[in-house]
Amino acid sequence: MDSYGQTILIFIVLISSCAGLERSCACSSNLKHCANIYQIPADFQTAQENCRERGGQLSIQPNASDKVFGFLLDNMIGHFWIGQHFPKDKCNTSALREREMTTELTNLESAETACVPLCVSVSSDRRLTVKPCEEKLDGFLCEDPQGDLCKGSVVILNDAQCMYAPCEHKCIPMRTGYRCSCMERHRPNTRDPTRCDFYCTTTVCEPICLRSGMQCWCPKGFVRSEQTCEDIDECESNNDCAHMCINTIGSYRCACYQPFILVHGSECVLDLDIFNGQVFTTPFPNYIARGGMSTPGEYVGLIIFLVVAAFALLVLVRYLRGRKATVQECNPPDDDEFHGSVSK
Repeated sequence: MDSYGQTILIFIVLISSCAGLERSCACSSNLKHCANIYQIPADFQTAQENCRERGGQLSIQPNASDKVFGFLLDNMIGHFWIGQHFPKDKCNTSALREREMTTELTNLESAETACVPLCVSVSSDRRLTVKPCEEKLDGFLCEDPQGDLCKGSVVILNDAQCMYAPCEHKCIPMRTGYRCSCMERHRPNTRDPTRCDFYCTTTVCEPICLRSGMQCWCPKGFVRSEQTCEDIDECESNNDCAHMCINTIGSYRCACYQPFILVHGSECVLDLDIFNGQVFTTPFPNYIARGGMSTPGEYVGLIIFLVVAAFALLVLVRYLRGRKATVQECNPPDDDEFHGSVSK
């Protein structure tokens, strides 16, 4: 194979390796705003479901001055779904402006659009575009409101970089900020990527001990058992999961029965097109998983019932005793008892 053929082959391999590319999460300097971008072709609903499954949500309307979105969209090519969509009765983009959706990124397209569900995407040049929701785009932007999406490798956007030693273990300077890394048997904290947590990859592992052996520690979600650390089954109490609780190493996660999907880490909702975009929350807890939880009103009713039943039983016992005494007074004694009383 000549050099030209080798170049083509390398190019094809590089393109193939980028399929489904997921960039590192990016966080603002105060760690209050984290997001990620996924180069996974999807329509709006699929993108929404993928975001939720990863513990996030489709990003609300990006802002041109936002460093996080600027970093994620930098050097990207294509259009990416964000968390904006409109009712089916809005059939053109001029009608959409009546909803006062303003942005400093760009103006919405003014061309007439077919009367179909419309959703909003953002391109690598920060331009917002209204597109049919069923159209497959190049990917989607996910925000991390609960701290469940951005785990592990996170870029923190801060011009000071590693100057003030922001990381607990190691700090790696980058062009736009810095990235924290951890020592062996540790990983970045899911809520604060500047901190490191001791963790285990199996349900039973060795603790970390002082050289003297006088004090040892187990990872979060584990309990000390003699010379080892053992995983705690958090799902014994179901941990407020609306449907199912699945135990994992050192933690747990919630899951939903079909056709429900997981939101906010523990709730289950129906999000189907046949309901015209409405979201329905499960109206009752999972009695199979939770063991039939009762409401406070039901407990009060049960207590009142028990008190009334006890009072009725007491009245019945006193009535039966009084009736027995009356019967004994009315009936004459037998001969043996009579002669015995006379002889005395």
